[in-house]
Amino acid sequence: MNQIVRSASWCEFEYRTCADDCPLNAAEARLREVHRHWHDCARSYQDPEDFRVALNSTIQALRNVTFALQAAKSAVPNFSSWYEPQQTTMRADKILRWIVDSRNKVVKQGDLETHSRLNVAFVIDYTDEADLIAREQRTWDEFLRCDYANMRESTAQVPVGMSAAEILSDLRQLDLPLMVRQRASVLFERRWVSADMPGYELLTVLAHAYGRLRELVLNCHELLDRKLARVAVSIGDDGNPLEYTIEEIDRIPFRGGLQCMLSTRNIRTTRRRLVDGTVVTEFISHRSEFDPDIQEVLDTQKPYGEHPDFPTERIGKLQTSEQLAELVEFYRELASGILRSGQDHACFTHYFRNGAMCDSRLHMTIDSQGKHALASEIALIALENQADVVVIIGEAWTAPFQATVDGGHVPPQYHPDRGECLFISAVARSGATAGMTLPFTVLDGVPPHRQIEIGTPSHLRSVNGMLIPTQHAWNQAQPSLTGEAFWRAQTRKP
Repeated sequence: MNQIVRSASWCEFEYRTCADDCPLNAAEARLREVHRHWHDCARSYQDPEDFRVALNSTIQALRNVTFALQAAKSAVPNFSSWYEPQQTTMRADKILRWIVDSRNKVVKQGDLETHSRLNVAFVIDYTDEADLIAREQRTWDEFLRCDYANMRESTAQVPVGMSAAEILSDLRQLDLPLMVRQRASVLFERRWVSADMPGYELLTVLAHAYGRLRELVLNCHELLDRKLARVAVSIGDDGNPLEYTIEEIDRIPFRGGLQCMLSTRNIRTTRRRLVDGTVVTEFISHRSEFDPDIQEVLDTQKPYGEHPDFPTERIGKLQTSEQLAELVEFYRELASGILRSGQDHACFTHYFRNGAMCDSRLHMTIDSQGKHALASEIALIALENQADVVVIIGEAWTAPFQATVDGGHVPPQYHPDRGECLFISAVARSGATAGMTLPFTVLDGVPPHRQIEIGTPSHLRSVNGMLIPTQHAWNQAQPSLTGEAFWRAQTRKP
C-alpha cells in the first residue's frame, strides 16, 4: 500500500523509511532518536553544560542503534554472515570506536571531558568566504601580523578567554583601506572537541557516526529484498501531490548522513561587522514555492509578456558550457520581460540535478557582509539538494575600476560613473560555466513603474562571486580571480 511520506515536525529531512511490517522498525526508531538528540546538541552549542548533557544522550542513543539492529537478526535472512564484515569495518573507524569508548566512560564517570576552541576568520570578499571551506589554521599573533594583501589566507585560533570586543579592538588596529574596513566581516567560530580526540569537532563527529549507522541500517534492507530509491514528488496546480517518481539509486547520498548535518558552521559561528561590531543577521533565503494564483495572473494577464518555452531538449543534463548557455538564454528572456514591465529583478538562485530543477530560492540582504553570508548559504543549499548546477540571477551596479589613495578601491555603487545591469551566472559540478550581463538604463520612475532602456547583452568571462563558495564546496579548482580578488593578488607581497 502506498503511503504519503511526511517529514518530522522538528526537521524537514527526517522521514520514516520503514513500512509497518519491517523488522528493522526498531533500529530506524533508534536512529530517529539520535537525529533528534543531535539537534539538541546543535541548539545548545553555545551553552557548555547543556551541550554536554545533549552530547551524552546522543552518544548513548548511537550505541542503541546497533543493539536494535542485532535484535532483529532472526527476522533478517543471512544476517550473521552479512553483519560480521560490517562489524570489522566499524571497528576500523576510529570515530565509531571513540563513540563506544566515550559511551562507556559517560556511563561510569558522567560527563565527557571537553574543551572549547575559538577560531576567528576575516572576510573581505567572496573568495575569503570560499576559502573558509578549506581554511588554514594560524595563531592569533600571526593573524595580527598579516598584511591586508595576504589577509585572505588567514584564519586564527584565538585564546578562548578573549571576548568579541577585545578581538574586534585588536583587528581594528590593522592598517586597512577605509572601503575594506566598512565591508569586512569577522567570523567567530566555536569548536567543541574532546580532549582524547582533539582534531575533530564534536557535532561533526556525531554526524559522521550517525551517517555510518544509518548507512548500515539502510543497507540491511537489501537482505529483505528492498531497494534503495529516491522519491520525487511533482506538485499540481492546486498545491497537492500530482505524481510520484521513484528512482533506484546504487549508493546512499551523503554517506548515510542527512542534509541538516552537512555543515554545522552556521550553528557554531557568529558573524560580525568589523566597522561597528554588530552581528550580521540581515540576510535571508526564501524557498520559492509554486503559487497557482500567481501562475494564473502570469498566464492570463501576461505582465511580463509571453513566457518563453523551457529548453528541455537542448539543456540535457546541464554539464557542458553549451547546455548551460541555453539555460542562461532562457533566463535572459524571462528577466528582460520583468525589466520591461517596470519591476526590478530580485536575486534568485535555481538548483538543478540531472537536468531537472530541484529547488529555487529568493535572497535578500542589505550590505556586502550579508552578501558574503548568502554566498555560503547558496553553497550549502546546493549540497543539501545534491544539485549539480546552480544559476544565480539579479541586478548589480557596474563601474570602471578606481583605486583609492589608501590602497583600496571604490565599490561600484559609490562610483560617479556607475551603471546597472542584470547578471545571469551558471556553474556546473562538471566545471562548466556560462553567464551573461544585460545592461539597462532607468529613464524615469521607480519600481514597479520604471521606464527601462535595455542594452546589448554580453557574455560573462568569469563566474559571479556569489557562486565561488559553491565551486569550492564541489571541490573544483580555484577559479580565475576577478575584481577585487584579482587586484589583491597583484598587490600581495612575495
